[in-house]
Amino acid sequence: MPRKNLILVISTRKFIAIFLYAILTAAAPASAMQAELSAAELFPGDAFSLKISGMASTETATAAIDAIQIPLTGCGEDCLIGIGIIPPQTLPGKMAIQIRNGSRLTRVSVTVKKPAYPELHLKLPDKKVSLSQEDIARVVEEEKRLRPIWQITNEKLCKGTFQMPLPNPISTVYGAKRIFNKKNVSVHRGIDIKGRSGEEVKASNRGRVVLSEELFFGGNTLIIDHGLGIYTIYMHLDSFSTSVGRMVEKGQIIGLVGTTGRSTGPHLHFGLKILTFNANPVSIMGISLE
Repeated sequence: MPRKNLILVISTRKFIAIFLYAILTAAAPASAMQAELSAAELFPGDAFSLKISGMASTETATAAIDAIQIPLTGCGEDCLIGIGIIPPQTLPGKMAIQIRNGSRLTRVSVTVKKPAYPELHLKLPDKKVSLSQEDIARVVEEEKRLRPIWQITNEKLCKGTFQMPLPNPISTVYGAKRIFNKKNVSVHRGIDIKGRSGEEVKASNRGRVVLSEELFFGGNTLIIDHGLGIYTIYMHLDSFSTSVGRMVEKGQIIGLVGTTGRSTGPHLHFGLKILTFNANPVSIMGISLE
């Protein structure tokens, strides 16, 4: 081949290579957005953490599951993290968590497994099962006052992982179907932890106390706001060791085990709210927002 034609061929190939490289570079994002879940398989009512990295801008990033927005907080450079929940009434199957970052969109799939909740048949005095009109009115009024608390999503207050408030066995699990006197049915929306009267109850994580008062069902009840729509609930306490508005640290004593409210013996009802839903408190153990 003549030298002139050879130079032309080489120049043409070089131009094509540079042109293709320019197209691929322009089409590829500066960094690939990645999403990491704490678990790929979950039960209804389970909490999970979502970590997003490699974003163009953290200011434009959002995440949602079943149209429920997951509040996010920083976890380093170009990194966001949040805690979400599989809504308790979710049917088994696949669910998608949708993540947006500016014009970019990605989805992460999670498998929702079918739960096997136990059924408990309990015999109690009628006065502990059947409510008077006065009792019903009080319960409705208390639920109305509590509802706005769950709607508030504050900045992150918790640090590290959550811990159990009592180091004792669980007597009634989350989701258990309780049938009282063969007629009244109640689904357990937290867990019951065995305890002795006067045993110390400790905060599951750092947060601010938003309620400490006597309620009809829960008796002496304390609620801690951990930020990002996460709340822990402590019921049937004998007494409080803190008050509304106070910041408490993880492991700090917040009350003593009792049997106040609709309780048949000393124990702690430990509840968890995430984005207004009743979550399984066990599922958040080991999850961190750091």
